[in-house]
Amino acid sequence: MSPDPAEGEFRNPPRAGGPKGRSEKSTFHPNPAPKQDGAARPKSKPARSALDAETGRAERVAEGPKWWERILFGRVSSGQLAQFCRQFSAYLHAGVDIIRSLSSLEQQFSGTALGPVLGRMQVSVRKGMTLEEAMAKEPQVFGPMFLSMIRVAESYGGVPERLKALAHHFEARQRLIRQARSAMIYPVIVLMIAGCVIALISVFLLPLFAATLRDIAGRAQLPFASQALMSFSSFIQMGGWWVFPIVLIGAPIALIKFYGTSPGKALMDRLVLLMPVFGTLCRKLDVSRFTRTLSVLLEAGVDMGTSLDLTADVLVMTPIRNSIRKARSKIVAGRELSSILGESNQFFPDVLAVVKSGEETGKLPESLIHLADDYDEQVTLMVKNLGQLVQPMVIVLLGGLVLFIILAVFLPIIQMWTSLASPGG
Repeated sequence: MSPDPAEGEFRNPPRAGGPKGRSEKSTFHPNPAPKQDGAARPKSKPARSALDAETGRAERVAEGPKWWERILFGRVSSGQLAQFCRQFSAYLHAGVDIIRSLSSLEQQFSGTALGPVLGRMQVSVRKGMTLEEAMAKEPQVFGPMFLSMIRVAESYGGVPERLKALAHHFEARQRLIRQARSAMIYPVIVLMIAGCVIALISVFLLPLFAATLRDIAGRAQLPFASQALMSFSSFIQMGGWWVFPIVLIGAPIALIKFYGTSPGKALMDRLVLLMPVFGTLCRKLDVSRFTRTLSVLLEAGVDMGTSLDLTADVLVMTPIRNSIRKARSKIVAGRELSSILGESNQFFPDVLAVVKSGEETGKLPESLIHLADDYDEQVTLMVKNLGQLVQPMVIVLLGGLVLFIILAVFLPIIQMWTSLASPGG
């Protein structure tokens, strides 16, 4: 089989100073010069003309998942990307050429959303495209961070090593997503059950108590709780029961729609970060994403400015993401990352201390990856304890509601018995 133009880059050993040599001594530079942003790109492939760029954009739009693929397979998950990167890295390490690797991976991921993507990548590579160009035609699957790392790896060698690093990144990302989801499942289920119980009590039980309270109301002045309960019962009997399904179904949908807008997401993210427990959890999740992603990019040889831009795209919380995006211009001006993060007031003191130490020793990527592992453990511990924190709050909420109903029903009865037992009654 004749060698493919894109295959030769995997058969040659990595050049000196490539990603393999970074395991012993980091090549990280804390304050890169402004011209460094594009320093690695001329070696990967020559600059394309405007016509070529337009043709490439047109091809990219034409490619991508078809509508039936989205319906049948859904989206490519972080777990699938992690498995793809690990298997692809293993094939390339074993000396399998890129065409055969993609063909084998296409069969392995057949029946998933990643299968058709790998088939189209194989066709693109056969046409003479590089691996980064083939991946760039699938923007729904391979994001800017992924493409930047592959571009740098193709320039300096060591694509299998970068794929393995990406596998670790997506595995950690998948763990964080699972932990965040598990943290939300229990509170949401409990609150939904509590809402259903409140609705049933209001529709079926309160009218019975309200009839008794109306009889008592003709003889004595009712307390405020009883009057409020009677008014609410009358509202339900007149057709107000439709408020419950609207609130239970419409409120989450409205919040999701509002969160989908830029102003709504910015506002809700700020409010979430101010919450005592859940805000701390969300902040630690984003800190873990920030440290792990930035470490992977810097270790791959991506310059600091580009790494910050790509890392900001991975973050979820708007205030933290904006603080990282604003950091690029200050980094290019020669300032240190630790001082910039400290001015944002979005990061914990231990994050600032570790970044400061990494800049001083010249091993910032290594320091960040250790910090990411530490925050992953903290998030795991918080998720385990989150259910124990939410359960007492829900019990107090339901207990307060039951206490209100008891007081509203029995206070007038006790008041009537007291008035009858008095000498003047």
